[in-house]
Amino acid sequence: MGVLYRVRQFTLALGAQANRERAEDLTQHLDPRQLDLFQQMSSVDQHHCLAVAGSLREAGYTDASVLRAGLLHDVGKTLGPVRIWHRVLAVLVKALFPSMWDKLDGEPGTWLYALHVHRHHATLGAELAARAGCAPEVVWLVAHHEDQQGEGRPADKMDNLLAALQAADQIN
Repeated sequence: MGVLYRVRQFTLALGAQANRERAEDLTQHLDPRQLDLFQQMSSVDQHHCLAVAGSLREAGYTDASVLRAGLLHDVGKTLGPVRIWHRVLAVLVKALFPSMWDKLDGEPGTWLYALHVHRHHATLGAELAARAGCAPEVVWLVAHHEDQQGEGRPADKMDNLLAALQAADQIN
């Protein structure tokens, strides 16, 4: 994702509050354990995930798995916790020093741990979603929402849902 996209996302995040009009998505698509996961996210991430689910719905997606994944795709960031300054640092390191980003890691309890969580939030979030009783399709979508789209093979239903989730994630 480009730097301009991240600057826009950062600007939106500064004043973000979860839109309560979209809160109906929560009770419609999340059971109590999954709702608890959602509520552990920062207000910035809640706002973003509500917007992603809203964009999916506006695009005509009704599949419960992709809507649930839209609401929970960034839940792995709660394990850091990943703060705004970590996100800014991550964007800068990825853009300016990509080889360093691939090696950057931190132990729990250190400030670098949040960068580790940011880098692996998709996998960590999938584990949290699985423990919260999400269906395998939701867990897979959360785990792969940061993947680069592969080419050279026919797309199946899950690939199409993943592409929709990624597109909604990019515009929000």
